[in-house]
Amino acid sequence: MAARYIEIKNSIQKDILSHRYQVGEKIPSERELAAQYGVTRVTLQKAMHVLEQEGFIERIHGKGMFVTKVIEDNVYMLNNGTGDSILGFSREFGQQAKISSRLVTHKIIPVPQTVASQLELDAQQDVHFIRRIRFIDDVPVLVEDSWINREIIATIPQAVLEQKSLYQYIEEVTGKKIKFYNSVIEGDLFNDELADLLSISPGLPMLKVSGVTKLEDGKAFNFSCSYNRADKFKIKNSWVGK
Repeated sequence: MAARYIEIKNSIQKDILSHRYQVGEKIPSERELAAQYGVTRVTLQKAMHVLEQEGFIERIHGKGMFVTKVIEDNVYMLNNGTGDSILGFSREFGQQAKISSRLVTHKIIPVPQTVASQLELDAQQDVHFIRRIRFIDDVPVLVEDSWINREIIATIPQAVLEQKSLYQYIEEVTGKKIKFYNSVIEGDLFNDELADLLSISPGLPMLKVSGVTKLEDGKAFNFSCSYNRADKFKIKNSWVGK
């Protein structure tokens, strides 16, 4: 369950993305929004601070809060989630669009040497190797490779990989939150194999995101690489001074 301020942040963000609040428009005051959502000013201020950090609103002293120019339609922001646990692709973008997956492969393999160090595993240990194509509104937008520690998650049903949130399933199986994610984002070009999976031309620009995800006890369980269409995703950084 997301914290209340995150629920409020997501609700207001949805109103901005759906153009209920237009670019440049002044939005209701913190007092009005706190009353609308039935929360304290402190809780509401936390939600607005996150929206300000993520670049959806700007606060002008003496005038109020205004909607900034957000990312254009049909382009999504990578690594934009904020909350008590890592959302994963399905939950992060599920509020904005229809999310679906096609499973390319799922097999048990000895952990590759480059992955073993990331997951802190011995060379002889087994991992799940999963490759999926992820869709937004039925458009293929990325290929995702995951290597998951089999000691933590022994089995992963195919139905979860095709129809549900893998991270939600993992939280249900372990009974723990997925708490930490460290990633590196690089620019690259799509090769023939990946381009064919996404039905695009080879050589188009890609945003490659590789990272390690850990449970709240600090145990690394997933090393993943996602190969994202650069025409469908952007990276946004915002900084708000105190």
